[in-house]
Amino acid sequence: MANRFWVGGTGTWNNSNTTSWSTTTGGAGGASIPGTGDVAIFDGASGGGTVTVDSPNGAGAVTVQQITCGAFTGTLDFATNNNNVTLTVAFVGSGSGTRTINLGSGTWTLSGSVGGTIWDLGTVTGLTFSGASANIVITGNVAGIRNWSGGGQSYGSLTIQSNSSRGNIFMVGANTFGSFSAAAGSTISWPGNTTSIITNGFTLTGTASLPITLMAGSFNQLATLSLGGTCTIDWGVVGRITKSGAGSLTVNNGLDMGLNSSVTINAPSGGGGASPSFSAYVL
Repeated sequence: MANRFWVGGTGTWNNSNTTSWSTTTGGAGGASIPGTGDVAIFDGASGGGTVTVDSPNGAGAVTVQQITCGAFTGTLDFATNNNNVTLTVAFVGSGSGTRTINLGSGTWTLSGSVGGTIWDLGTVTGLTFSGASANIVITGNVAGIRNWSGGGQSYGSLTIQSNSSRGNIFMVGANTFGSFSAAAGSTISWPGNTTSIITNGFTLTGTASLPITLMAGSFNQLATLSLGGTCTIDWGVVGRITKSGAGSLTVNNGLDMGLNSSVTINAPSGGGGASPSFSAYVL
């Protein structure tokens, strides 16, 4: 893994512009363009201006380990070309730099195989952010906790792909999503004492051995989901969730972990209750 620092202000992040990349912060240009094993860093010495992203890894794609831009004082523009972005570690946008980040309408795939913070907009001082058209996809089998801190911003969609290891996606911030999807085995901890908004309805399907879990992130707090459509889960585990908004939340073949409000939970039918693997479920 190598760090690559943007220098020189306004320019295009493509597959030929090496002038704008350095091996050190504020250093001389001429370094290689960040590759799949590198970290692309935009910091206070990057020179401000507008960085336009244009297929640096080919075919409309950006594929690096991490993008860091918290101290950047310019504009990071993914919207002009709407590239798809794959990050194997994280996106780090927290910081105090007066900056603009526009995610565009591409798909941002977070494919890391280890726990930790995979999206960080927790400190948004000085940030102008546009993410309402972006699609966030979290993939990879991870047994531990992955933190997704959205900074209280709006995103197009959130998709959590198959995770047979039952890793926990720990959401932070009062974020808004246009749509939401989670595969069997997904565990999502929503922020306590906070309202997360999902504008459209969803239909999620778990299994008896890999239910879909929605819980508050803290045992002494409740999490509110403001839903705008009809939302259903088949084989789900729900605890400390308050449903608000005009939509509904119904969990069939469900396990009620308690302290839910305005959520309809229908227990598994037949055979005297849940299957052994489901009834023995421990959060």
